[in-house]
Formats: sequence, C-alpha cells, structure tokens
Amino acid sequence: MSKGARWIGLALTLAMFVFSTWMYLQTGDWVALVFAGGSFGYAIFFMAAKKAGNKEIS
Repeated sequence: MSKGARWIGLALTLAMFVFSTWMYLQTGDWVALVFAGGSFGYAIFFMAAKKAGNKEIS
C-alpha cells in the first residue's frame, strides 16, 4: 500500500469514527456505536500498514 493511500485511509477512518461517535451521542443508537468500533478497527489496520512500511512483494 502506498504512503498516500495509507494517509487517505487514516483520514477517512478518522472522519467515520468522529461521525459515528457524534451520531451515537446524539441518538444513542447502538448501530452507530458498532460503526465507531469498526472505524477504530480500520484505524488499527492502517496504522499497522504504516508501521510496516514498504515491505511489499514486487
């Protein structure tokens, strides 16, 4: 995964997490909480890909 793709993924994940958390606080809907948890999981994935660097097999 390229460096730019990792940064875009992290930015979108952060936006999804913030929106889902805000929606949960506004509505109390458990589905928004599940989406916030999923967004957090994606953030961990993109952070792990960032730390792995460019260890892609060509």
